[in-house]
Amino acid sequence: MRPTYERLFESQIAAFYDPRAKDLGISTEALHAGGALIGFVSTITNRDFVGELLVSHELTHALQDQHWGLPTAPEPMLDSHGDRVLARRALLEGDATLTSFAYTRGGALDAGTVDAILGQMRTLPGELAKQYPDVPDAIRTPLVFQYDAGTAFTARAYLRGGWPAVDAAEADPPASSEQVLHPERYFDARDVPVDVAIGGTDRLEADGWRPVLEDTIGELGIRILVGGELSPATAVRVADGWGGDRLRAFTKGDALVLVWMTAWDRAEDATDFAGAMPVVRPDARIDQRDDRVLVLLGPESPASPMLAALASRVWQHTQVRRPS
Repeated sequence: MRPTYERLFESQIAAFYDPRAKDLGISTEALHAGGALIGFVSTITNRDFVGELLVSHELTHALQDQHWGLPTAPEPMLDSHGDRVLARRALLEGDATLTSFAYTRGGALDAGTVDAILGQMRTLPGELAKQYPDVPDAIRTPLVFQYDAGTAFTARAYLRGGWPAVDAAEADPPASSEQVLHPERYFDARDVPVDVAIGGTDRLEADGWRPVLEDTIGELGIRILVGGELSPATAVRVADGWGGDRLRAFTKGDALVLVWMTAWDRAEDATDFAGAMPVVRPDARIDQRDDRVLVLLGPESPASPMLAALASRVWQHTQVRRPS
């Protein structure tokens, strides 16, 4: 994965703010990326629009760091919350993107200008897919999400209450990709993720299976997973209604076991997910109980006694706490 990320970042990242060293860097190549027309306009106006856009974007990250702090440590592999971190990064990038456009315009952004900015942001997924068809969606989509959906989320706050409303969101950031994808579930009626605590895997560890990962996949992750086998519209429909999830992975030698408990807003949403998963992963065991779906993947067939016994233990000991 590292070479893939490096190739993607080397061509797509024009500037960066490093919250560890408190340094700001700009690619010299990026400063000339606007082409001859931008160069001509810059000469006439005596302004470097590309440079201003980049620097104002990164200085916004520096201000975010000063006021609210930016994450500097990687998530622990056995207690990761990747979906929550992704939602936070989407707000950070959306805020910086909108701020940089406001700065270069020299004032407030009206609704028409915001719509134009969002229209350009919506072209990013397709452009990146054309440039890097060999890069998996699991890498491309979360990167674009931070700028596309993140800017749309920030714009919702800005149009509701200006920069003070954006600052209020920074102080109380979205907790899931669901809230970023559906801003009304943050700003209007807060849809707090369900807390899922997986249990019943002790016997796996006693049998020599070593835990190597625990994370939350989230609505965006489920869209990506389902979209690999089904249509984009189906993926959006199946992922909608996500309430919360937790995935735990174990290895023994080269073998892998995945334990993934998902919680949904309604039983109908769980049924949609459970119905799609056999197409996505026909080698997985899929169990539904009301508004929850358990997905198990192991070295044996879905109907094997091993996975059946594991499913029974996980259902018995997993705790799902919905917000009051």
